[in-house]
Amino acid sequence: MSWNNADHALPRWRQIELALLDEIERKSLAPGARLPSEHDLAQNFGVNRATLRRALAELQQKGMIRIEKGRGAFVREAPIAYAIGRQSRFGQNLANQNITSRVQILRAAEIPAPADLARRLEIAPGTPVVFFETLSFADGVPLSFTRHQLPAARVPGAPVEVAGFSCISDVYARFGLGDVTRRSTRITARLPDADEAHQLRQPMTRPILIAETIKIDPAGRPVDDTIARFAADRVHLLVGEDMDFD
Repeated sequence: MSWNNADHALPRWRQIELALLDEIERKSLAPGARLPSEHDLAQNFGVNRATLRRALAELQQKGMIRIEKGRGAFVREAPIAYAIGRQSRFGQNLANQNITSRVQILRAAEIPAPADLARRLEIAPGTPVVFFETLSFADGVPLSFTRHQLPAARVPGAPVEVAGFSCISDVYARFGLGDVTRRSTRITARLPDADEAHQLRQPMTRPILIAETIKIDPAGRPVDDTIARFAADRVHLLVGEDMDFD
């Protein structure tokens, strides 16, 4: 990286911004690639870190890079088109776009259902509910942090068996829940809490999209109350397609 062709009448931070922008546009820095460290970039361009950070901040504001605390700066990937529909799964959704997917179950436990959750699942308040928290990746980058909540009577002993599941679809299959489909979804946006920001590897100042879904079994009974939290700058949610969350 250099600024041999830079307009030296410009401020030095602007020259660095343009040099890095040229690398990104020529794909010398590919989408998702990590930029060299601040120390290395500052040395390469012969400036102090304050000048370098001004250039990186401008690139981030323009949507060309994302800066992750403690990890560095990355060339921003094009947002993934994520379809929300009645059926299908996370892996297939991404496979259709030649994107490698992975889902990790982070934790599972059984809790009594609070009144609002009981209402959505059409069970009595206090009825045992099993929750699973999953983290979904697209080409190795976290895309969604999801909480699934199922009536414990439908998935007896599921938290004990969690090591044998790779995603929530495995849970549906293991307990014979049948063809689980989406009944309704509500989409909102807000800033993440500390855990959400940590799991999605993003700052707490960057919004996330929230998709709250009720899933039903073939008999029409609610079987999974799902809250999917998406990194808003990494995804476009498309409503109406025949796909769903995992």
